[in-house]
Amino acid sequence: MIRPLLMRLMRRPWRFILLVVIFGFALLTLTRTHRQEPPPQTAYYKKTTKSFFPPLKGAPAPDQDYCVNFPKDQLNRIQVVLKTGANEKEKTKAHLSTVTSCISNLLIVSDHEDRIGDHHVIDILAELPASYKEKNPDFSSYLEHQKAHAEGDIVDYHSGGWKLDRFKFLPMVDKAYEMNPKADWYIFLEPDIYFFWDTLFRLLDQLKPEEMHYMGAPGPASKSPDRNFAYGGAGFVLSQGLMKKLLPPSRSGGYEKLAHRYEDKIKSECCGDVVLAHAILNMTETKLEALYPTFSGEDLRQIRVDKDRWCVPLLSLHRVEPDQMEKLWRWERTRPYNTKPFVYSSLLAYTHSHLTKSPKLEWWDNLSEAPVPNDRPAHRNADSCGSECSKDANCLQWSYSQTVCRFANYIKLGNPVDEMNGGQGEFHSGWDLKKMGELGFKVDEQSDIHDTCQEATWLTPKVRQ
Repeated sequence: MIRPLLMRLMRRPWRFILLVVIFGFALLTLTRTHRQEPPPQTAYYKKTTKSFFPPLKGAPAPDQDYCVNFPKDQLNRIQVVLKTGANEKEKTKAHLSTVTSCISNLLIVSDHEDRIGDHHVIDILAELPASYKEKNPDFSSYLEHQKAHAEGDIVDYHSGGWKLDRFKFLPMVDKAYEMNPKADWYIFLEPDIYFFWDTLFRLLDQLKPEEMHYMGAPGPASKSPDRNFAYGGAGFVLSQGLMKKLLPPSRSGGYEKLAHRYEDKIKSECCGDVVLAHAILNMTETKLEALYPTFSGEDLRQIRVDKDRWCVPLLSLHRVEPDQMEKLWRWERTRPYNTKPFVYSSLLAYTHSHLTKSPKLEWWDNLSEAPVPNDRPAHRNADSCGSECSKDANCLQWSYSQTVCRFANYIKLGNPVDEMNGGQGEFHSGWDLKKMGELGFKVDEQSDIHDTCQEATWLTPKVRQ
């Protein structure tokens, strides 16, 4: 069989040569492809980090100083900027008495100059060029507010205030660098963002400020087709290395301000965080290091804790109301001493402390979303719904209303429900304590519900190419 094949190849040697060439090229291509293939990306990594902001010991007192052991030496490394609005005064007051109460070098920017306690609020829009006022209907409310204030009239800051927000992003970055050009890190917050400072300091301690870092949560798609920008509602961080390149020295002294350079862009776009990302990419060629869900745009009711997020460090929450801000701050600062990082499941000791008394709540919607198939006995009543959840390996919580049972593979707090419930009857929610205990959240008397993870699983930043 081999001999006839050799005879045919000898009569047509070009076929033999062609086969050798094809085989060799295929082998070379496979080898080269294998050598050039990048190593697989890891979504998480584990790293031992030290505690910078341990909670206070002992029971809280009415006059408790929650800043007594704040790591003030870290303030030399950071510049914190709180972006607010004249129509957000109550939120700003709550923030200044809680999250930013320990930040001695805080910069507060708004659309109206003000004084709140010991803090001076800068009208950052007053520092924009006069050309911003020309043919710019979105800026008209600012001019109306100024005129009414100057004439002693009542000022309706709620009118058009939201349209002004986007104009604050570029000048606040300019101002932060102008006031503190030697800071290692620049942190930008809003008055309804809750920040866990210990998480921030642990994160920054792993990075070099002289390198290019633009960190935050990717923005919602509704704001821009390209989500490669840090969502202002989750807070974001810029490094010293990036700021130096973003704001190069000008020939006349000072810095080439972003608010001047990108005036046309900010007038035509919907959102300031989108334009800032454009400026950063254009000036520094740096893309967003997406660290979601460590930077989170979710609120306390909606934030999802699941198996994947269980030990992921939590840095920020969004849409936190003033009363929630104060309660969460008091709880965080006085919870039992724990030097471990604050992770997603750590929050359960606050949001789900009621589970120490009962695994379910009546007249409560825990935002379970997946209806159980109709042929299951789960729809008989609330007890059957909870029993079926316990048999489902993926079910961590359930809800029962209007004869419908719903499961969820996550843990959420949710909302109270009006007992009248629109005349539609009962509403029950429950959580599977056995599975939650297996993950680390134990409610028995011998366990500490604050201690859910042995070590944190940090996120590897996702940078879109």
